[in-house]
Amino acid sequence: MIRQFPNVLTTVRLAAVPLFAALLLTADSAPAPMAAAVFAMAAVTDFLDGELSRRLHAQSRYGRVLDPIADRLLIDVAVVLLWHEDRVPLVLVVVVVARDILLLASLFVGPGRGHGVRVNVIGKAGTLLMMIGLLLTIMTPRGTVSASLVLWSGVALLLTAAVVYARRVLCEPRKQHAAKPSLNANHR
Repeated sequence: MIRQFPNVLTTVRLAAVPLFAALLLTADSAPAPMAAAVFAMAAVTDFLDGELSRRLHAQSRYGRVLDPIADRLLIDVAVVLLWHEDRVPLVLVVVVVARDILLLASLFVGPGRGHGVRVNVIGKAGTLLMMIGLLLTIMTPRGTVSASLVLWSGVALLLTAAVVYARRVLCEPRKQHAAKPSLNANHR
């Protein structure tokens, strides 16, 4: 039963997204402490479920598929709604959502299929900064410079993590392909 707890946290994070969205939209572009509380709770589950699944050796197919979807959905809904409320620029939305669509699509098609999302330190730091930046943006008046700085720092780290991920995915097949001829040569 305890080994399923990380999946429960992922499910809670998914369920929190519509509640968060409703609370943010009812704030009418003002600081939204209730939406911030739901967002913060969901963000904490992101870090807890990963840590628990590693410590309990409880990785599952459900978690491998839904955890990255839940994370990206929470962040993407937040940036889209904050843009709708005129609290973040459109360019931020485009960069974040496009990166996430490409990342998730790579799990199902192309050279990334079957690789899964391998978390790296840069991606973890980027997600943390992104979530803190979004939380600050939700809680503070429009145009708060510190929120923008944290948010854009998170975006920069997430883009860097995407490059690292793409290089790994694109280079691994070449390494495997390059190794095959030498194996075949030894078997002749």
